[in-house]
Amino acid sequence: MNRRVFVQSLLGLLLLPLTAFAQSWNKRAFETQKLAEAESALAILNAQQSGEIELIVADRAENGAVVQVEIVSHIANTESISLFVAHNPTPLIAHFYLANGTLGHVVTRIKMAQTSDVKAIVKAGGQYYFRSKNVAVLEDGCGGSDADSHFVSSMNMRARLEDGVTQVKAIIVHPMTTGRSKNAAGDTLPAHFVQQIKAQLNGQTVLEIQTGTAISKNPYLTFYLTNAKVGDPVLITWVDNQGLTGQGEVLVKI
Repeated sequence: MNRRVFVQSLLGLLLLPLTAFAQSWNKRAFETQKLAEAESALAILNAQQSGEIELIVADRAENGAVVQVEIVSHIANTESISLFVAHNPTPLIAHFYLANGTLGHVVTRIKMAQTSDVKAIVKAGGQYYFRSKNVAVLEDGCGGSDADSHFVSSMNMRARLEDGVTQVKAIIVHPMTTGRSKNAAGDTLPAHFVQQIKAQLNGQTVLEIQTGTAISKNPYLTFYLTNAKVGDPVLITWVDNQGLTGQGEVLVKI
């Protein structure tokens, strides 16, 4: 992957309302403790295993708190991608809604509680397809650590156009506590996590993501656009479970 330095972009804890998300956060899907129930809450039926899905994740995770997962769907007309970890306390990790011009190719970093299957389910043409991989976890990543309740959020973003495809990368500074971790005094920290993320190109939505507590601290995201030009603005907005919101914008460069 290209490792050029990120372009710093504006973000803060905002009081201004964000543009409405097309879908409300799916509480049932994200809070159930059973994989089958999470799939049912997303109306996933009769998913077929597919070799046209690449699920790129390490065989072993030394630290379950930060496990990078890359999903590439080569299935035509990919509409959405759902990411699960079967043996996490809550299996659904994230659900990506893709608009026209957004490739079925996403990267994020997740928390894993124990050795488990990681599963990606793709929706395309009204049908569901999946790919799974077992990942050995050496250290539980779902406990978490102390969070700074007075954190000031920021975002790093970049958007680079190469060979007709724009790679967008973003990191949101956010504690992403699960509600299961404790502070130094032994008190349980309340859950505090980003629930929804939206990306827009020239004011048009290109990607919406719903996320749960198992996205790693300081959420990391990469996605790919086919309809961006140099100078076009890419805007990313987010909202968390405590009602805090933020946004960042960057122009597409070469």
